[in-house]
Amino acid sequence: MKFSEIPVHRPWLAIALFAVISGFSFYGNLSERGDRNIKNSRTKTDYEFTKKVTREFGPDGSEVLILITHRDDNGDLFEKGTAQSYKNLLKAVRKIPSVSRAFSFDQIPSYGIGLLKLPLFPDKNDSESKRKACRKRALNHPIVAGNLLSSDARTSLVPLSLKLTKNQKISDVLNLIRAEATKALQGSKLEVKLTGRVPIDIARRDAMKTEKLRFQIIGYVLSVILALIFFRGLVMTLIVTLPPAVGVFWTIGMLGFTNERLNSLSMVIMPIILTMIGFTNAAHIVFQFRRELSEGFCAKESMAASMRKLGLPCMLSALTTAAGFASLTVAEANMISDFGRDCAVGTLITFIAVVLLLPLLGLLPFKHKIETGKKSLQLDSVPGKGFFLKFIRSVIKHSKWVVTVSVILTILFGWLTSTLKPDMYLLNQLPDKSESGAALIEADKSLGGIQAIRIVAEWESDDSDPVPIIASIEEMVKEEKLLSQPLSIRGVLSSLPGLGKDLSLRMPLLKRAPPDLIKPLYRPDLKKAVVITRIQDLGVAQYTPVYERLENKLQKLSKKHPDYKFGLAGGAVGWGRYVHRMLNDLARSLAAAAIIILIMITIAYRSLRIGLIAMIPNLFPLLACAAVLAAFELPLSLEIVCAFTICLGIAADDAIHFLSRYQAERKNGLNIDQALECSFMRVGQVLIATTVVMLCGLGSVLFSSLPMYRAFTAVACATLSTALIADLIILPSLLKLFHNKKV
Repeated sequence: MKFSEIPVHRPWLAIALFAVISGFSFYGNLSERGDRNIKNSRTKTDYEFTKKVTREFGPDGSEVLILITHRDDNGDLFEKGTAQSYKNLLKAVRKIPSVSRAFSFDQIPSYGIGLLKLPLFPDKNDSESKRKACRKRALNHPIVAGNLLSSDARTSLVPLSLKLTKNQKISDVLNLIRAEATKALQGSKLEVKLTGRVPIDIARRDAMKTEKLRFQIIGYVLSVILALIFFRGLVMTLIVTLPPAVGVFWTIGMLGFTNERLNSLSMVIMPIILTMIGFTNAAHIVFQFRRELSEGFCAKESMAASMRKLGLPCMLSALTTAAGFASLTVAEANMISDFGRDCAVGTLITFIAVVLLLPLLGLLPFKHKIETGKKSLQLDSVPGKGFFLKFIRSVIKHSKWVVTVSVILTILFGWLTSTLKPDMYLLNQLPDKSESGAALIEADKSLGGIQAIRIVAEWESDDSDPVPIIASIEEMVKEEKLLSQPLSIRGVLSSLPGLGKDLSLRMPLLKRAPPDLIKPLYRPDLKKAVVITRIQDLGVAQYTPVYERLENKLQKLSKKHPDYKFGLAGGAVGWGRYVHRMLNDLARSLAAAAIIILIMITIAYRSLRIGLIAMIPNLFPLLACAAVLAAFELPLSLEIVCAFTICLGIAADDAIHFLSRYQAERKNGLNIDQALECSFMRVGQVLIATTVVMLCGLGSVLFSSLPMYRAFTAVACATLSTALIADLIILPSLLKLFHNKKV
């Protein structure tokens, strides 16, 4: 008795294992999940430095932002009536107990002659001339202009600081702010939107939670419907679909024991992918099971024969698919590496679920609907048999041309793939037409973005004057066209009264400035100061060179002033750096996966020739889709990297099943052409069925409101479709030309 036949001949052992694993999985699904650990040293350094700066200077003002905009293109916030609506809005927001601060330019004074304070925002009954004067002062104010007010005075950005009670949810507070703001602006020409890191995270998480359940249900329903069509019976459909579903449950439960939170890709994409992978292996076994039944064997003998013949190929395909996933773990980006690890573990767990549960279901005392067929060496009776036979015979006949064209195209696609550029956009992680996304676009256009970057200056001597150094940093920022207007303690000093251009002479006046305006920019007790600038959502590829140039300039400045140290802080900095390293991650991941798959196929079939033959149909679909992205100059994003590596494993899975059937037919005495025809007809129908089910299951995600999921699904579906072509056309041609011709 072979190992693969144990669940058939020892069903009670299989049931016991099933019960034990299910128990652990149930417990794991209920366990608390913590945050992921940051593994990359550079990413971790960026994160820790940003966290330290936040402790010292407080939040950077990008957590929660209110974007207030005049609806008319020619209007502004200083109009009569509109200005009062603006004040009413801020008054309503500031009354909310959870809002500790709403920093707006209406509370910042401007100094005139001497210590005379002039308002930046008009009162209700001010004349038109006073309104124009306020507008002019605001647009010339070093703190307000470009930071809190757009150049056309039509848009204002108001950073909020929140203080939540113990049991209060941030989402409830944001909803209250929206409600109060909407109420205050009724009948006005102003509109308000919430954005910032926190609202964006909430919008993204809420969309993921909603779509996780929705698309899993849609994917499963479509899979069941198609399985009913392909397997022509409810019992067979249950047998082929239940084990993958159990595998997903086991996977999520087992990962629960790691106490780590599933990331966005693992939450939504992983269950669908594992279901489709498990369905593929289950479908191969069930098709073979039906063939054995059609030859008159009983259910137990048929299942034992099916597991004996397909147990090893299914295990090998699971291992190669897991290897494709596992290759992602070498990536520096946590999102990629964690997703790859989760899916690699899930692939193996799902395989165990299939080989344990499927034999038990097959042995249930149901009346199996079987297909009548010929004996083992004859081709199955399938719809369109004549067409498919003509097709495969034509492929075999023109195998030289097929191989030549496929090799040339693979080389061309590989060259095009080398031109791919990694990039990532914040907007792609938000649902379509979301409030935060609309505000993000508007803030990028009018105020230089919402994502803050802080340049930190630290000095050692108590006698150091940081103002000239900060001035040098501001000049560096202004030289970069992609960065917004810098904000620093120099802006505060410029707004204070004083004569001459030497702002250092005004330092004693800082005691009169509001502390909540000084602390985020200047900490003399720590001998530190920061310069704040913002970036637009133009993609991380645009800003990575900017960060490098800034750091190079800061290094030169540090050499001129050895008493000073500098650093870049901000989530956008660390995020941009590790996403920009993604192309190297892809190259390492794919190279590792290709080598592992080559080694595994070579060992399994004891032939380097077979291993090399399998590589072109495995790489062809991947490179073809990557080449299309490169040809249309589309960016290489995190989700697309995952889709590529996943599909490499799945393509290898299909190739293994074809190779296994081909070798079995050769051992049965068929010549090369007959073995290829038989393999095409028997394995081809399973590959077509499973690919169609996978495309429909994954394809449901194309209707997602999240662009990142749509991109992943589009690439995955295109790659799987191309993989089917490669395995049914290129692989038979390669076997015809290069496989050992001896029986």
